[in-house]
Amino acid sequence: MDQDQRQAVERSVTGFFQDLGVELVEYGKDRAVIALTLTQKHMNNASNLHGGVTASLLDIAMGLCGTWAPTAEERRVAITLSLNVNFSATAPVGTRVRAVATCRSAGHKVFMASCDLLDHDDRLIGFGEGVFKKGAYRKDLP
Repeated sequence: MDQDQRQAVERSVTGFFQDLGVELVEYGKDRAVIALTLTQKHMNNASNLHGGVTASLLDIAMGLCGTWAPTAEERRVAITLSLNVNFSATAPVGTRVRAVATCRSAGHKVFMASCDLLDHDDRLIGFGEGVFKKGAYRKDLP
């Protein structure tokens, strides 16, 4: 995927993706990688990565990995049916994290994915699994 294609996909992802400050690093068949440099707004009261941000990164990456399509017109949105999140380490402000998602199984309407959240040293921050439904085509949304 070239830079123009990646930017087009980034623009099509929800405002929450952009509000968090997420960057799309890789997007292809059965795999998506997103990244985020943590700022103060991503922290909890203990000055570590907020669990809701971790869950959101896993959810976004897994939704993307199961909705890849060769053309923008064929890409669908993902609707989360279930999400399991596990926390394994903390991360302070300034840490660059990557959510690396893989589609594990996919049918016509439902897919399952797993995701690891890693820091810049590939240390595991969190991981999860999810079940998603393929929703409307992106082109049919407002």
